[in-house]
Amino acid sequence: MIDPYDFENDDFDLEDEELFKIKPISQMTEGEKLQRFKRFFDSSSRAMLQDCLFRIVDYEDGTGALEILCPNEVVRQRLSKKKRKITNNINTCWSHIRWFSLCVQQDNELHCQKFTRNGDLVTS
Repeated sequence: MIDPYDFENDDFDLEDEELFKIKPISQMTEGEKLQRFKRFFDSSSRAMLQDCLFRIVDYEDGTGALEILCPNEVVRQRLSKKKRKITNNINTCWSHIRWFSLCVQQDNELHCQKFTRNGDLVTS
Protein backbone atom coordinates (compact mmCIF):
# COMPACT_ATOMS: atom_id res chain seq x y z
CA MET A 1 0.00 0.00 0.00
CA ILE A 2 1.28 3.51 -0.84
CA ASP A 3 1.37 6.08 1.92
CA PRO A 4 0.11 9.35 0.36
CA TYR A 5 1.99 11.42 2.96
CA ASP A 6 5.38 9.73 2.45
CA PHE A 7 7.26 11.51 -0.31
CA GLU A 8 10.58 9.82 0.38
CA ASN A 9 9.99 6.86 -1.92
CA ASP A 10 8.27 8.72 -4.73
CA ASP A 11 10.33 8.97 -7.89
CA PHE A 12 9.84 12.54 -9.11
CA ASP A 13 12.30 13.67 -11.74
CA LEU A 14 11.83 17.42 -11.36
CA GLU A 15 15.22 18.23 -12.83
CA ASP A 16 13.88 17.67 -16.33
CA GLU A 17 13.58 21.30 -17.44
CA GLU A 18 11.84 20.27 -20.66
CA LEU A 19 8.75 19.47 -18.59
CA PHE A 20 8.23 23.10 -17.61
CA LYS A 21 9.95 24.83 -20.50
CA ILE A 22 7.85 27.47 -22.21
CA LYS A 23 8.71 28.29 -25.80
CA PRO A 24 9.62 31.95 -26.34
CA ILE A 25 7.13 33.87 -28.48
CA SER A 26 9.89 34.64 -30.99
CA GLN A 27 10.20 30.90 -31.68
CA MET A 28 6.45 30.19 -31.92
CA THR A 29 4.67 29.59 -35.20
CA GLU A 30 1.63 31.72 -36.01
CA GLY A 31 -0.58 28.76 -35.07
CA GLU A 32 1.09 28.46 -31.67
CA LYS A 33 0.66 32.19 -31.10
CA LEU A 34 -3.02 31.88 -31.99
CA GLN A 35 -3.44 29.02 -29.51
CA ARG A 36 -1.71 31.15 -26.86
CA PHE A 37 -4.01 34.07 -27.74
CA LYS A 38 -7.12 31.91 -27.23
CA ARG A 39 -5.82 30.36 -24.00
CA PHE A 40 -5.97 33.73 -22.19
CA PHE A 41 -9.77 33.91 -22.47
CA ASP A 42 -12.35 32.38 -20.15
CA SER A 43 -14.12 29.22 -21.27
CA SER A 44 -17.23 30.95 -22.66
CA SER A 45 -15.12 33.30 -24.79
CA ARG A 46 -12.93 30.42 -25.96
CA ALA A 47 -16.09 28.60 -27.05
CA MET A 48 -17.10 31.61 -29.16
CA LEU A 49 -13.59 31.96 -30.59
CA GLN A 50 -13.56 28.29 -31.51
CA ASP A 51 -16.26 28.97 -34.11
CA CYS A 52 -14.33 31.91 -35.59
CA LEU A 53 -11.75 32.01 -38.37
CA PHE A 54 -8.57 34.03 -37.97
CA ARG A 55 -6.30 35.76 -40.45
CA ILE A 56 -3.30 38.00 -40.01
CA VAL A 57 -2.88 40.65 -42.66
CA ASP A 58 0.68 41.97 -42.92
CA TYR A 59 1.20 45.43 -44.37
CA GLU A 60 4.23 46.69 -46.28
CA ASP A 61 5.23 49.00 -43.41
CA GLY A 62 5.78 45.99 -41.12
CA THR A 63 2.56 46.36 -39.16
CA GLY A 64 -0.37 44.01 -39.30
CA ALA A 65 -3.99 43.38 -38.41
CA LEU A 66 -5.71 40.39 -36.88
CA GLU A 67 -9.04 39.70 -38.57
CA ILE A 68 -11.55 37.56 -36.72
CA LEU A 69 -14.37 36.23 -38.89
CA CYS A 70 -17.31 35.53 -36.61
CA PRO A 71 -19.93 32.94 -37.60
CA ASN A 72 -22.79 35.40 -36.98
CA GLU A 73 -23.65 38.88 -35.73
CA VAL A 74 -24.43 37.69 -32.20
CA VAL A 75 -20.88 36.36 -31.74
CA ARG A 76 -19.43 39.54 -33.21
CA GLN A 77 -21.42 41.69 -30.76
CA ARG A 78 -20.38 39.55 -27.80
CA LEU A 79 -16.73 39.67 -28.81
CA SER A 80 -16.88 43.44 -29.34
CA LYS A 81 -17.73 43.75 -25.64
CA LYS A 82 -14.42 41.99 -24.94
CA LYS A 83 -12.29 44.29 -27.10
CA ARG A 84 -10.04 45.29 -24.17
CA LYS A 85 -9.31 41.62 -23.45
CA ILE A 86 -8.67 41.02 -27.16
CA THR A 87 -6.19 43.89 -27.40
CA ASN A 88 -4.38 42.81 -24.23
CA ASN A 89 -4.03 39.29 -25.60
CA ILE A 90 -2.86 40.54 -28.99
CA ASN A 91 -0.17 42.56 -27.23
CA THR A 92 1.12 39.43 -25.47
CA CYS A 93 1.34 37.41 -28.69
CA TRP A 94 2.19 39.77 -31.57
CA SER A 95 4.26 42.92 -31.48
CA HIS A 96 3.52 44.01 -35.05
CA ILE A 97 -0.29 43.79 -34.87
CA ARG A 98 -1.69 47.34 -34.70
CA TRP A 99 -5.36 46.67 -35.42
CA PHE A 100 -7.92 43.95 -35.12
CA SER A 101 -11.20 43.53 -36.91
CA LEU A 102 -14.33 41.66 -35.94
CA CYS A 103 -16.02 40.59 -39.14
CA VAL A 104 -19.18 38.81 -40.17
CA GLN A 105 -20.26 37.73 -43.64
CA GLN A 106 -23.74 38.90 -44.64
CA ASP A 107 -25.27 38.62 -48.09
CA ASN A 108 -21.91 37.44 -49.51
CA GLU A 109 -20.24 40.63 -48.24
CA LEU A 110 -17.72 40.94 -45.45
CA HIS A 111 -18.71 43.54 -42.84
CA CYS A 112 -15.95 44.43 -40.39
CA GLN A 113 -15.52 46.65 -37.37
CA LYS A 114 -11.87 47.70 -37.12
CA PHE A 115 -10.33 48.55 -33.75
CA THR A 116 -7.01 50.07 -32.74
CA ARG A 117 -4.64 48.41 -30.32
CA ASN A 118 -6.30 50.52 -27.62
CA GLY A 119 -9.71 49.08 -28.45
CA ASP A 120 -11.02 52.24 -30.12
CA LEU A 121 -13.28 51.82 -33.14
CA VAL A 122 -11.70 53.06 -36.37
CA THR A 123 -14.32 55.02 -38.30
CA SER A 124 -12.58 55.65 -41.61
